[in-house]
Amino acid sequence: MSTTDIPHEKHSPENPAPEAGMSRDIINIGLNIFRAGIRRYTEEEQDLLEWLWGYTFDVLGNSKTELVRAVGYDYRFIYDVFTGAYDGELDQFCAAIQALKLRAANDMPLVRTLVVKRLIEALDYAAKYSAMVSITGPTGRGKTYTAKVWARQHNHGRTRYIRVPSGCSRKQIVTMLCSSCGIGVNGHKTVDLEQRLFKAFTSRNVIIVDEAGHLVPKATTNGTSAIELLRDLHDICGCAVVMIFTDVYLKEMKTGHLSDYFEQFRGRIKYELDIPTRIFRSEVEDIVKSFTQNPSQKLIEFAYKTAGQRDGKLRTLFEDLQRAGDWAAKSNHELTYQDLALAVEWRRSGGVWPEE
Repeated sequence: MSTTDIPHEKHSPENPAPEAGMSRDIINIGLNIFRAGIRRYTEEEQDLLEWLWGYTFDVLGNSKTELVRAVGYDYRFIYDVFTGAYDGELDQFCAAIQALKLRAANDMPLVRTLVVKRLIEALDYAAKYSAMVSITGPTGRGKTYTAKVWARQHNHGRTRYIRVPSGCSRKQIVTMLCSSCGIGVNGHKTVDLEQRLFKAFTSRNVIIVDEAGHLVPKATTNGTSAIELLRDLHDICGCAVVMIFTDVYLKEMKTGHLSDYFEQFRGRIKYELDIPTRIFRSEVEDIVKSFTQNPSQKLIEFAYKTAGQRDGKLRTLFEDLQRAGDWAAKSNHELTYQDLALAVEWRRSGGVWPEE
Protein backbone atom coordinates (compact mmCIF):
# COMPACT_ATOMS: atom_id res chain seq x y z
CA MET A 1 0.00 0.00 0.00
CA SER A 2 1.46 3.39 -0.98
CA THR A 3 1.47 6.34 1.39
CA THR A 4 -1.26 7.94 -0.67
CA ASP A 5 -3.51 4.95 -0.01
CA ILE A 6 -3.13 5.10 3.77
CA PRO A 7 -6.41 6.33 5.28
CA HIS A 8 -6.12 9.60 7.13
CA GLU A 9 -7.24 10.18 10.67
CA LYS A 10 -10.82 11.44 10.73
CA HIS A 11 -11.29 15.19 10.70
CA SER A 12 -12.74 16.63 13.90
CA PRO A 13 -12.96 19.92 15.78
CA GLU A 14 -9.92 18.82 17.82
CA ASN A 15 -7.80 17.86 14.80
CA PRO A 16 -9.17 19.41 11.60
CA ALA A 17 -6.54 18.17 9.14
CA PRO A 18 -4.02 15.78 10.67
CA GLU A 19 -2.74 14.58 7.29
CA ALA A 20 -1.53 18.09 6.47
CA GLY A 21 0.18 18.53 9.81
CA MET A 22 -1.99 21.51 10.60
CA SER A 23 -1.80 23.09 14.02
CA ARG A 24 -4.44 21.83 16.39
CA ASP A 25 -5.00 25.40 17.51
CA ILE A 26 -6.05 26.67 14.09
CA ILE A 27 -9.74 26.93 13.24
CA ASN A 28 -10.34 25.07 10.01
CA ILE A 29 -13.95 25.75 9.16
CA GLY A 30 -14.33 26.93 5.59
CA LEU A 31 -16.17 30.19 5.01
CA ASN A 32 -18.72 28.40 2.84
CA ILE A 33 -19.39 25.87 5.61
CA PHE A 34 -19.73 28.66 8.17
CA ARG A 35 -22.17 30.64 6.04
CA ALA A 36 -24.28 27.60 5.26
CA GLY A 37 -24.19 26.52 8.90
CA ILE A 38 -25.47 29.75 10.45
CA ARG A 39 -28.39 30.15 8.04
CA ARG A 40 -30.57 28.17 10.40
CA TYR A 41 -30.30 30.84 13.10
CA THR A 42 -32.18 34.14 13.39
CA GLU A 43 -30.89 37.23 11.58
CA GLU A 44 -29.79 38.80 14.86
CA GLU A 45 -27.92 35.64 15.81
CA GLN A 46 -26.30 35.48 12.38
CA ASP A 47 -25.09 39.07 12.72
CA LEU A 48 -23.44 38.30 16.05
CA LEU A 49 -21.89 35.09 14.77
CA GLU A 50 -20.52 36.89 11.72
CA TRP A 51 -19.00 39.49 14.01
CA LEU A 52 -17.38 36.77 16.12
CA TRP A 53 -16.07 35.06 12.99
CA GLY A 54 -14.43 38.27 11.81
CA TYR A 55 -13.04 39.07 15.25
CA THR A 56 -11.56 35.58 15.48
CA PHE A 57 -9.60 35.92 12.26
CA ASP A 58 -8.69 39.62 12.47
CA VAL A 59 -7.88 39.95 16.17
CA LEU A 60 -7.48 36.50 17.72
CA GLY A 61 -5.20 35.12 15.02
CA ASN A 62 -7.56 32.27 14.08
CA SER A 63 -6.72 30.59 17.40
CA LYS A 64 -9.13 28.14 19.02
CA THR A 65 -7.49 28.76 22.37
CA GLU A 66 -7.95 32.52 22.18
CA LEU A 67 -11.53 32.15 20.94
CA VAL A 68 -12.43 29.86 23.83
CA ARG A 69 -10.82 32.29 26.27
CA ALA A 70 -12.61 35.27 24.73
CA VAL A 71 -16.17 33.91 24.86
CA GLY A 72 -15.85 31.40 27.72
CA TYR A 73 -17.31 28.45 25.79
CA ASP A 74 -15.81 25.08 24.93
CA TYR A 75 -14.60 24.82 21.34
CA ARG A 76 -16.75 21.76 20.66
CA PHE A 77 -19.82 23.92 21.31
CA ILE A 78 -18.47 26.79 19.16
CA TYR A 79 -17.64 24.34 16.36
CA ASP A 80 -21.19 22.98 16.40
CA VAL A 81 -22.63 26.50 16.28
CA PHE A 82 -20.36 27.63 13.45
CA THR A 83 -21.22 24.57 11.37
CA GLY A 84 -24.95 24.63 12.10
CA ALA A 85 -24.91 21.38 14.09
CA TYR A 86 -26.17 22.97 17.31
CA ASP A 87 -29.91 22.60 17.90
CA GLY A 88 -30.50 24.49 21.15
CA GLU A 89 -30.99 28.07 22.25
CA LEU A 90 -28.24 30.60 21.56
CA ASP A 91 -29.37 33.35 23.93
CA GLN A 92 -26.55 32.92 26.45
CA PHE A 93 -23.91 32.47 23.77
CA CYS A 94 -25.12 35.62 22.00
CA ALA A 95 -24.95 37.49 25.31
CA ALA A 96 -21.33 36.36 25.63
CA ILE A 97 -20.61 37.71 22.14
CA GLN A 98 -22.27 41.01 23.00
CA ALA A 99 -20.09 41.25 26.10
CA LEU A 100 -17.01 40.55 23.98
CA LYS A 101 -18.06 43.29 21.55
CA LEU A 102 -18.29 45.73 24.45
CA ARG A 103 -14.84 44.73 25.72
CA ALA A 104 -13.44 45.04 22.21
CA ALA A 105 -14.88 48.55 21.92
CA ASN A 106 -13.37 49.55 25.26
CA ASP A 107 -10.00 48.16 24.16
CA MET A 108 -9.96 50.72 21.33
CA PRO A 109 -11.57 53.92 22.68
CA LEU A 110 -12.40 56.42 19.98
CA VAL A 111 -12.51 60.18 20.47
CA ARG A 112 -15.19 61.45 18.10
CA THR A 113 -13.53 64.57 16.77
CA LEU A 114 -14.83 66.46 13.75
CA VAL A 115 -12.51 64.47 11.47
CA VAL A 116 -13.33 61.12 13.07
CA LYS A 117 -17.04 61.78 12.57
CA ARG A 118 -16.43 62.44 8.88
CA LEU A 119 -14.38 59.25 8.61
CA ILE A 120 -17.23 57.27 10.16
CA GLU A 121 -19.70 58.87 7.75
CA ALA A 122 -17.56 57.74 4.81
CA LEU A 123 -17.32 54.18 6.15
CA ASP A 124 -21.05 54.09 6.87
CA TYR A 125 -21.77 55.30 3.33
CA ALA A 126 -19.64 52.52 1.87
CA ALA A 127 -21.46 49.89 3.91
CA LYS A 128 -24.96 51.26 3.29
CA TYR A 129 -24.63 51.68 -0.46
CA SER A 130 -22.01 48.98 -1.22
CA ALA A 131 -19.99 51.80 -2.71
CA MET A 132 -16.38 52.42 -3.60
CA VAL A 133 -15.04 55.14 -1.31
CA SER A 134 -11.70 56.94 -1.06
CA ILE A 135 -10.30 58.49 2.12
CA THR A 136 -7.30 60.74 1.61
CA GLY A 137 -5.26 62.71 4.11
CA PRO A 138 -1.92 63.25 5.82
CA THR A 139 -0.47 60.82 8.33
CA GLY A 140 -1.42 61.06 11.97
CA ARG A 141 -5.05 62.09 11.46
CA GLY A 142 -6.68 58.87 12.70
CA LYS A 143 -7.56 57.24 9.37
CA THR A 144 -6.17 53.81 10.20
CA TYR A 145 -7.27 53.76 13.82
CA THR A 146 -10.81 54.88 13.05
CA ALA A 147 -11.17 52.29 10.28
CA LYS A 148 -10.07 49.51 12.64
CA VAL A 149 -12.42 50.67 15.39
CA TRP A 150 -15.33 50.99 12.96
CA ALA A 151 -14.75 47.47 11.69
CA ARG A 152 -14.54 46.09 15.20
CA GLN A 153 -17.53 47.90 16.65
CA HIS A 154 -19.97 47.93 13.77
CA ASN A 155 -19.33 45.46 11.02
CA HIS A 156 -16.49 43.18 12.04
CA GLY A 157 -17.76 39.92 10.60
CA ARG A 158 -18.47 41.42 7.19
CA THR A 159 -15.54 43.82 6.99
CA ARG A 160 -12.09 42.80 5.79
CA TYR A 161 -9.35 45.21 6.78
CA ILE A 162 -5.92 44.83 5.21
CA ARG A 163 -2.86 47.07 5.23
CA VAL A 164 -1.02 47.00 1.93
CA PRO A 165 2.78 46.70 2.08
CA SER A 166 5.07 48.69 -0.18
CA GLY A 167 5.22 47.29 -3.72
CA CYS A 168 2.27 44.98 -3.09
CA SER A 169 1.60 42.49 -5.89
CA ARG A 170 -1.70 40.94 -6.93
CA LYS A 171 -0.63 37.65 -5.36
CA GLN A 172 0.10 39.38 -2.06
CA ILE A 173 -3.23 41.16 -1.85
CA VAL A 174 -5.07 37.95 -2.80
CA THR A 175 -3.26 36.10 -0.01
CA MET A 176 -4.01 38.85 2.52
CA LEU A 177 -7.71 38.94 1.63
CA CYS A 178 -7.98 35.14 1.79
CA SER A 179 -6.33 35.08 5.21
CA SER A 180 -8.75 37.75 6.48
CA CYS A 181 -11.66 35.62 5.26
CA GLY A 182 -10.41 32.37 6.77
CA ILE A 183 -9.67 30.92 3.33
CA GLY A 184 -6.67 28.58 3.37
CA VAL A 185 -3.91 29.59 0.96
CA ASN A 186 -1.33 26.80 1.23
CA GLY A 187 -1.03 24.67 -1.90
CA HIS A 188 -3.40 26.79 -3.98
CA LYS A 189 -2.60 28.80 -7.08
CA THR A 190 -3.39 32.50 -7.11
CA VAL A 191 -6.06 32.09 -9.78
CA ASP A 192 -7.84 29.47 -7.64
CA LEU A 193 -7.70 31.72 -4.58
CA GLU A 194 -9.18 34.58 -6.58
CA GLN A 195 -12.15 32.44 -7.51
CA ARG A 196 -12.67 31.67 -3.83
CA LEU A 197 -12.62 35.39 -3.06
CA PHE A 198 -15.24 36.07 -5.72
CA LYS A 199 -17.44 33.48 -4.00
CA ALA A 200 -16.67 34.81 -0.51
CA PHE A 201 -17.69 38.45 -1.01
CA THR A 202 -21.23 39.76 -1.43
CA SER A 203 -22.90 43.16 -1.26
CA ARG A 204 -22.96 42.73 2.53
CA ASN A 205 -19.17 42.92 2.74
CA VAL A 206 -16.81 45.89 3.08
CA ILE A 207 -13.15 45.69 2.07
CA ILE A 208 -10.98 48.36 3.72
CA VAL A 209 -7.59 48.73 2.05
CA ASP A 210 -5.20 50.86 4.08
CA GLU A 211 -2.14 52.39 2.40
CA ALA A 212 -3.89 51.75 -0.92
CA GLY A 213 -1.39 54.03 -2.59
CA HIS A 214 1.08 51.16 -2.57
CA LEU A 215 -1.12 49.55 -5.24
CA VAL A 216 -0.65 52.46 -7.63
CA PRO A 217 2.25 51.91 -10.08
CA LYS A 218 4.54 54.82 -10.83
CA ALA A 219 5.17 54.55 -14.56
CA THR A 220 3.48 51.80 -16.62
CA THR A 221 0.29 49.77 -16.50
CA ASN A 222 2.29 46.57 -16.00
CA GLY A 223 1.79 46.72 -12.25
CA THR A 224 -1.87 47.64 -12.11
CA SER A 225 -3.31 44.15 -11.62
CA ALA A 226 -3.35 44.46 -7.82
CA ILE A 227 -5.58 47.53 -7.78
CA GLU A 228 -7.63 46.06 -10.63
CA LEU A 229 -8.52 43.16 -8.33
CA LEU A 230 -10.33 45.62 -6.05
CA ARG A 231 -12.27 47.00 -9.01
CA ASP A 232 -13.25 43.47 -10.09
CA LEU A 233 -14.36 42.48 -6.59
CA HIS A 234 -16.50 45.61 -6.40
CA ASP A 235 -17.99 45.13 -9.88
CA ILE A 236 -18.58 41.38 -9.73
CA CYS A 237 -19.43 40.81 -6.07
CA GLY A 238 -21.09 44.15 -5.38
CA CYS A 239 -19.08 44.62 -2.20
CA ALA A 240 -18.04 47.99 -0.81
CA VAL A 241 -14.40 48.96 -1.19
CA VAL A 242 -12.81 51.68 0.96
CA MET A 243 -9.33 52.80 -0.09
CA ILE A 244 -7.30 54.83 2.38
CA PHE A 245 -4.57 56.97 0.80
CA THR A 246 -2.01 59.44 1.96
CA ASP A 247 -2.24 62.64 -0.06
CA VAL A 248 0.35 62.00 -2.73
CA TYR A 249 -1.01 58.74 -4.14
CA LEU A 250 -4.51 59.85 -5.09
CA LYS A 251 -3.02 62.93 -6.72
CA GLU A 252 -0.85 60.58 -8.78
CA MET A 253 -3.98 58.76 -9.94
CA LYS A 254 -5.67 62.04 -10.86
CA THR A 255 -2.84 63.92 -12.55
CA GLY A 256 0.10 61.52 -13.01
CA HIS A 257 1.34 59.57 -16.03
CA LEU A 258 -1.44 56.99 -15.69
CA SER A 259 -4.30 59.42 -15.06
CA ASP A 260 -6.05 58.41 -18.30
CA TYR A 261 -5.75 54.73 -17.40
CA PHE A 262 -7.24 55.32 -13.94
CA GLU A 263 -10.11 57.44 -15.25
CA GLN A 264 -12.58 54.54 -15.31
CA PHE A 265 -11.32 53.37 -11.95
CA ARG A 266 -11.81 56.78 -10.36
CA GLY A 267 -15.24 57.00 -11.93
CA ARG A 268 -16.36 54.19 -9.64
CA ILE A 269 -15.53 56.20 -6.51
CA LYS A 270 -18.89 57.49 -5.28
CA TYR A 271 -17.71 59.19 -2.09
CA GLU A 272 -14.41 61.03 -1.65
CA LEU A 273 -13.29 62.25 1.74
CA ASP A 274 -10.30 64.59 1.67
CA ILE A 275 -8.94 65.37 5.13
CA PRO A 276 -7.23 68.77 5.26
CA THR A 277 -3.63 69.05 6.38
CA ARG A 278 -4.36 71.68 9.00
CA ILE A 279 -5.49 70.51 12.40
CA PHE A 280 -8.71 72.00 13.77
CA ARG A 281 -8.64 73.51 17.23
CA SER A 282 -11.86 71.64 18.05
CA GLU A 283 -10.09 68.33 17.33
CA VAL A 284 -7.40 69.10 19.87
CA GLU A 285 -9.94 70.25 22.45
CA ASP A 286 -11.96 67.03 22.07
CA ILE A 287 -8.80 64.94 22.45
CA VAL A 288 -7.59 66.80 25.54
CA LYS A 289 -11.04 66.47 27.13
CA SER A 290 -10.84 62.71 26.67
CA PHE A 291 -7.94 62.79 29.16
CA THR A 292 -9.34 65.38 31.59
CA GLN A 293 -12.88 66.70 31.81
CA ASN A 294 -12.06 70.31 32.65
CA PRO A 295 -8.80 71.25 30.94
CA SER A 296 -7.40 74.74 31.35
CA GLN A 297 -7.24 77.00 28.34
CA LYS A 298 -3.47 77.02 28.71
CA LEU A 299 -3.38 73.23 28.41
CA ILE A 300 -5.56 73.28 25.27
CA GLU A 301 -3.50 76.01 23.63
CA PHE A 302 -0.24 74.21 24.36
CA ALA A 303 -1.66 70.94 23.00
CA TYR A 304 -2.85 72.70 19.84
CA LYS A 305 0.56 74.29 19.31
CA THR A 306 2.32 70.96 19.92
CA ALA A 307 0.09 69.04 17.47
CA GLY A 308 1.05 71.33 14.61
CA GLN A 309 4.78 71.32 15.18
CA ARG A 310 5.91 67.93 13.92
CA ASP A 311 5.17 64.88 11.85
CA GLY A 312 2.80 62.47 13.49
CA LYS A 313 0.34 65.27 14.25
CA LEU A 314 -2.45 64.03 16.50
CA ARG A 315 -0.88 60.59 16.87
CA THR A 316 2.08 62.17 18.66
CA LEU A 317 -0.24 64.36 20.73
CA PHE A 318 -2.10 61.25 21.91
CA GLU A 319 1.19 59.69 23.00
CA ASP A 320 2.26 62.83 24.85
CA LEU A 321 -1.10 63.12 26.60
CA GLN A 322 -1.03 59.45 27.57
CA ARG A 323 2.39 59.85 29.17
CA ALA A 324 1.35 63.09 30.84
CA GLY A 325 -1.82 61.46 32.13
CA ASP A 326 0.16 58.59 33.60
CA TRP A 327 2.43 61.01 35.44
CA ALA A 328 -0.57 62.98 36.72
CA ALA A 329 -2.29 59.81 37.93
CA LYS A 330 0.83 58.72 39.83
CA SER A 331 0.93 62.14 41.48
CA ASN A 332 -2.80 61.88 42.24
CA HIS A 333 -3.88 65.07 40.47
CA GLU A 334 -5.77 66.08 37.35
CA LEU A 335 -3.82 66.46 34.12
CA THR A 336 -2.33 69.95 33.85
CA TYR A 337 -0.37 72.06 31.39
CA GLN A 338 2.80 71.32 33.36
CA ASP A 339 2.30 67.56 32.93
CA LEU A 340 1.94 67.84 29.16
CA ALA A 341 4.87 70.25 28.91
CA LEU A 342 7.03 67.78 30.83
CA ALA A 343 5.93 64.90 28.56
CA VAL A 344 6.70 66.90 25.41
CA GLU A 345 10.10 67.92 26.75
CA TRP A 346 10.85 64.29 27.69
CA ARG A 347 10.03 63.15 24.15
CA ARG A 348 12.03 65.89 22.49
CA SER A 349 15.08 65.13 24.60
CA GLY A 350 14.93 61.45 23.71
CA GLY A 351 13.99 60.38 27.22
CA VAL A 352 15.92 60.72 30.43
CA TRP A 353 19.61 59.83 30.36
CA PRO A 354 21.40 58.77 33.55
CA GLU A 355 23.78 61.34 35.02
CA GLU A 356 27.47 60.47 35.15
